[in-house]
Parts: sequence; C-alpha cells; structure tokens
Amino acid sequence: MTKRAWDMALQPIKSIPMNMFMMYMSGNTISIFPIMMIAMMAWRPVKALMSVNAAFKPLQDEHTGNLLVHKIVFVLGNTLAVAMALYKLHGMGLLPNHASDWLDFQLPPQRMQYVLISDSFVY
Repeated sequence: MTKRAWDMALQPIKSIPMNMFMMYMSGNTISIFPIMMIAMMAWRPVKALMSVNAAFKPLQDEHTGNLLVHKIVFVLGNTLAVAMALYKLHGMGLLPNHASDWLDFQLPPQRMQYVLISDSFVY
C-alpha cells in the first residue's frame, strides 16, 4: 500500500516535464491555443488541490499509517504546476503586475536599458 500511496503522491511531479515541454511548444504568442493550454495546466492542479482528501480516500481505508507526508508531497507538486502556469502567463505578458495595467491614469514603466545582444551565454 505504501507504493500506491507514493505513486499517487508523486503523480503531479511526474507530469511536470511533460507540462514544461507543452509550454515550450505552445510558444509565447497570444492566441487561443497557448491560452487554452495554460488554462488547462493551471486548472487541473487547482482542481487536484481542492480535492486532496478525496484523492487519498481509497488509500486511507487500506493504509494503516499516516498519509500526511504523501499529501504534502502531492500538494507541493500541484503547487509547482500552478507556479509554472503563472510563470508562463507572466512570460506572455498576461499577468497584471504593474499599476498601469489596471489604472488608466498611470503611465507604463519605462525601460532603463536596452540590450541588442544578450551576453547571458558568454563566459
């Protein structure tokens, strides 16, 4: 029973590489396909977070020990998936993170520096 409990607890973490690949393949353009992909990537973990006890209910009857550690790992994996979806939304520019995003009289932030060539891969 412990193996089944750990399989259920690690299920969200095992799906993260696939979600990362899907996020990479959907691109950063604002169109219906990437927005629907990100919505599903955010909605499924939120739905799983709302029903943690229901997900572990079949194991609770069979398992003699405490499932608290398994539930914590399950919650952390789903929280990481939601954070990845929020990061993707931020990368697309869909998260309102400046005052000018919701206030009409506020000016958008001005760039302090422009970079033509990125030196992040130069050693």
